[in-house]
Amino acid sequence: MKIKTWVISGLVYLTIVVVGYAVITGNSVIDGGDHGEHEAHEAQAAEIEEENDMNEHAHHNHHGSTESEVEVIVDQNDQQITVTVQDADGNAPALAVHHEKEMHMIAVSNDLATYHHLHPERVEDGVYKVDHSFAPGTYRIFVDISPEHLGYKPEPIDVQVGDVMTSEANLTPDADLVKSVDGKEVELEIDGLQSGDVTTLTFNSEEQDTLEPYLGALGHVVVIDEAGEQFIHVHPVADDETVFEAHFDQPGKYKLWAEFKFEDAGVIAFPYVIDVQ
Repeated sequence: MKIKTWVISGLVYLTIVVVGYAVITGNSVIDGGDHGEHEAHEAQAAEIEEENDMNEHAHHNHHGSTESEVEVIVDQNDQQITVTVQDADGNAPALAVHHEKEMHMIAVSNDLATYHHLHPERVEDGVYKVDHSFAPGTYRIFVDISPEHLGYKPEPIDVQVGDVMTSEANLTPDADLVKSVDGKEVELEIDGLQSGDVTTLTFNSEEQDTLEPYLGALGHVVVIDEAGEQFIHVHPVADDETVFEAHFDQPGKYKLWAEFKFEDAGVIAFPYVIDVQ
């Protein structure tokens, strides 16, 4: 009889301990620590998501001191441009698709008066081609790619077409930030033009409702400094907005081209010159 009483008393005590532990900690002994494991998984997922967001932001804003581990070679003839991409061992790296393309090519004349946004297509591993002809002149080409598991920073590649030598840029900042191109008008509003800080670029158009997605977003902005050395490619803060955030490491004059696709006019690039302090 005493043994039975001790057993019952023990079970009651054990029950009190288990219930008390659950009340105080919020965990259940029966769950075997699943709650803690779940919290760890959630924390790990949050860290991964934050890292992905940082990588995406870094990709959309090409600036900083990333060392390139990929060599890019550009060959141009009268009708076609060939781009060869290889790593330090001469192998073709895998390129991630960003904004619907493996490769974005920005070509500007040396004086920054002429602008081309092209998309060479892969014809074999490491080799990309696009049919395009340039007017005679001196050009700088920036190849915008995202090699998987390799560092990369777009650097200017000089290309001479014909015998015409184009002079270097001498930019004058715009006093009027309302631009009209091919019958379309877009106004730029700027919040913050200090180097080292975030600059917000907001583009407004009376035909805002007629804008269509272009390469996965409502617009794209390319920025190049007056010397033609710094390249920044930014996308909207959201896919359904025409608001962009850019970062300028150095003060100086920059030219930017804002590209938007209108349902009745296609893709149009609007040029602006700004002065960063």
